[in-house]
Amino acid sequence: MKKMLIAGAAALSLVAVSAPLAGAAEGGAPALHGVDGKTFGKVVSDLAKSSPGALADHVSGR
Repeated sequence: MKKMLIAGAAALSLVAVSAPLAGAAEGGAPALHGVDGKTFGKVVSDLAKSSPGALADHVSGR
């Protein structure tokens, strides 16, 4: 029973550590959206000022 508990905890730890890396794009969010970092920052800033909830909706997939 103890071995099973340790194995389960180890598996959950591996998933928790590797899951964020699997979805990461090379070059980050700007590259994922096809723009440079400066442009991306301006667009995100402008959107956050005009409609704060839009960013949360976009990153959560809603």
